[in-house]
This record gives sequence, C-alpha cells and structure tokens, in this order.
Amino acid sequence: MIITKHFLNRRIASLSKEAASRKHCYRALDDVRYVLIICEARDWNAVAPCVNKFKAMGKTVHVCVYIRKGDATPIWDYAYLLVEADRDIDLWGFPNRNIRHQLNGLSVDLLLDFTSPELSVMRYLVLQHPASFKVGAKYSGDEGMYDLSIVMKDDTHDIAFLFAQILNYLQTIRSK
Repeated sequence: MIITKHFLNRRIASLSKEAASRKHCYRALDDVRYVLIICEARDWNAVAPCVNKFKAMGKTVHVCVYIRKGDATPIWDYAYLLVEADRDIDLWGFPNRNIRHQLNGLSVDLLLDFTSPELSVMRYLVLQHPASFKVGAKYSGDEGMYDLSIVMKDDTHDIAFLFAQILNYLQTIRSK
C-alpha cells in the first residue's frame, strides 16, 4: 500500500531535469548487443513479439516487468526481473533497494521503455538506470527523459506502433 507518491514524483521531476541536460548517446541498431525492455504484465502480449524480434536479430534481451495484484504473470524463457506492486514497492511509492540494484546491475546498450505514463515507479526506475541510450514514448508533459522519444498521437499507449517506429529510427541512425 502506498501512502503518497508526492516524494516519488518530486524525485522523478528532479531526475527528468538531469536527464534532459545529460550528454545524449545515440546508437545504431547494429551497435546494440544488450537490450533492457521495461514493461507492464498487462501489456505482455504486445511486448513478447518485440522481445522475439530482438532475439531473432541476435540481441541479448533483459526484461523488467511491473505486475499489479491480479495480473497474470507472463511466462518467458529469458532474463527477467519482476517488480511486484504489493511486495516490491514501499509506502512512499519507491521500489525497494534490491530491485534497484538488480536492475542497475544490468549493463545494456539500449533501454526501451514500454510502460504507460501513469506508472511512476517504473518511470523512476528508467530515469535512475545508468543506460547511456534510453528510448521510449513521449507523452504530453514529458521533459526530455529519453535520448530518442517517439511522440504518441493523442497520448495513446500503442506498443506495436511505438516498437515499429523505434526500429525504423534505430536502423536509420548511423554511427560515425
């Protein structure tokens, strides 16, 4: 049970300002070997084809999944980290230290955020992760938290569209 998200939202705002001013790193799809996908269990049917596409390209894929009480736990055969709403979130809305250390211990070339904008705990995890190339959807009110962001029409949460656009741009980016 979360008492208040006030402190979490303040920390997210602070991390967003830092993210907007940090040095941005862009990678071509060919340069990416390790991918971290952040998503929600309720979206697993839309995320699984994205994971499979990356695996078919020879990428190593790690997945961090937020699961609410009552959500079906997705089953997969690769590296994953579950963030359970009832067990891994403290009274102030922050994920516990163990989750943060496990997630931040993953060295990745690309962090791909598929979470919805209202899921503060996952936004916090994305912002504080040390990945040098972060990609996700840009919704109204977002400050530059990603190195590459795709503007979502009417703030729609469409993972298939977002993934197709991200792949298109990653294939377009050329390394020097």
